[in-house]
Amino acid sequence: MIGWLLATAGTAALGSVFPLVNIELYLLGVISSGTGPAWWALGLAAAVGQVTGKTLFYLAGKGSFTLGERLGRMTRARKGSRWADWMQRFHQRVEQRPWWGVGVLFVSAIPGLPPFTLMSFAAGAAGIRIAQYLLASLAGRGLHFLIVAAAPELIHQLPFFG
Repeated sequence: MIGWLLATAGTAALGSVFPLVNIELYLLGVISSGTGPAWWALGLAAAVGQVTGKTLFYLAGKGSFTLGERLGRMTRARKGSRWADWMQRFHQRVEQRPWWGVGVLFVSAIPGLPPFTLMSFAAGAAGIRIAQYLLASLAGRGLHFLIVAAAPELIHQLPFFG
């Protein structure tokens, strides 16, 4: 059981940095096979793994280090560019209402829209505290992955699939 949870968290962490690894498909495959632990345990392991990986983007947004040329350009965005203007407005709103930023992060983490990678980066750049980032991200991504992990069981319970 521990092996499945570690593999799930590791796959989610890898997928959070390399988008070609799709943790949702992995979860559906493992849960549909019926060989792993309970769906809820796999969903929570996926959330922990993905938030662990996305924390790299949060730290890059804070300026701790750069993650490639594209994110490096985002941190050095020209004043007046669309990205720089959006980041400035987001940062101002977070300064005025810190819990607004945490709420936006939480809501974004559930469906992953806008891309959660971008929101992780923006949260770091806007100065959202690491504890708030982790709490909102784990809650939102946890809800997301619990829904994904429960889907096969829910579908199986439908009368025309049972």
